[in-house]
Amino acid sequence: MKRVVQPFGSAIVQLRLIAEADLDMTMRWRNCDDVRVWFKNSQAITLEQHRAWFFRYSAKDDDFLFIVEAGGRPVGQASVYGIDWVDGVAEVGRFLVAPEAGGRGYIGQACAELLQFCQDTLNLKSVFLEVKEDNERAIKIYARNGFREEARAEGMIRMSRSLNTDLARSAYAGDASVAQR
Repeated sequence: MKRVVQPFGSAIVQLRLIAEADLDMTMRWRNCDDVRVWFKNSQAITLEQHRAWFFRYSAKDDDFLFIVEAGGRPVGQASVYGIDWVDGVAEVGRFLVAPEAGGRGYIGQACAELLQFCQDTLNLKSVFLEVKEDNERAIKIYARNGFREEARAEGMIRMSRSLNTDLARSAYAGDASVAQR
């Protein structure tokens, strides 16, 4: 059963759990040609597939997908999943920005807020992610948020981040100018 998670964030972005009412919107975002190429599975998804995923997701207590909002409007998504509650490790990802909201720094800020949530609320010790090695923009965002490359294989880079360090070192932490770009 999914835990109740209150919205969290900063003056720039707020993150709230995805709701069934968000599915049409997130599917449209995910299916954009210039977005889906960055996912491991880059095939377009159907609403039926997306709804089936959502109902499986809703029953999991180790998977949290957040809608990122700025000024009260949805601008993207971010997620923490595969949480190992015993070892305090999880994967972060499923980052995407709404096509009309790109280039404003929302995902970088959302990543910083998600890391703070993983540390403070979920009590995780570390997180990791996988990114396509040619996704230079995403790699820069992750590096600014303290992720470091661990390994490369089959066109993917694995990056990790310890959460027992000062998250304030993130280039996005508390930076109100990020959304001004």
